[in-house]
Amino acid sequence: MLTADPASLIADLGFLVRWDVPAADHDALLAVALRPVPTERHYDPELILYWRVGEDGRCHRAELSLASSMPERIAFSWGPIEILDRFGIGNTFISFGGSLTAELDEHGTAFVAFRSQAPILRRGGHSQRYDHVAAAVAAFFGRLLVPIDFQPGAEQRIAASSPLVRYAAFLQHDSARLASELVRDAYGPDARLVRAEADRLRRTQPEAWASGLRLLDDLGLVPGLRRA
Repeated sequence: MLTADPASLIADLGFLVRWDVPAADHDALLAVALRPVPTERHYDPELILYWRVGEDGRCHRAELSLASSMPERIAFSWGPIEILDRFGIGNTFISFGGSLTAELDEHGTAFVAFRSQAPILRRGGHSQRYDHVAAAVAAFFGRLLVPIDFQPGAEQRIAASSPLVRYAAFLQHDSARLASELVRDAYGPDARLVRAEADRLRRTQPEAWASGLRLLDDLGLVPGLRRA
């Protein structure tokens, strides 16, 4: 599998999405540099906000800065990832979860890497473009809040699923929705990406694909999906 060293990727940058969509030879990768002194040559992140699963099995907001304990190797969960600079200006991403590493170099700079078997998509901000599929992922996550609010144990069930299973659930959910012309029009050319990714996971990750369907069934989302 291809690997990338975050320190070398962002030696002269504040952050970089090296791969937004995973492939057979690499995971999705978001690299962020937290420097003790702003370079003022580019966007200079100072704080990262993300979600992780607590001991109660629920997702909680977490933060990472130079004041955090390092080195760090932990799992992060589904939801938004936001990086902020000293002015409070942000760049936002959305992810299905994965692994987070953070290490300090000899100059006191923290190089942080978010890696995932599912996409890490750009949601816009100060210094980056917008991945249009990110809006569909955010909408899907919004739909997950309904069973979380009304179904006991739903949040723990979602949090306990792997990023790949959550991604498979999204792809099946939105593949079924693409039967609607209105949804296809809203997606535009990105509908092809969803269908291609659905076909890839169905072929290469059959267990995750089946688990994604069970997750949707457990949550009561998209009745009749098996017929789609």
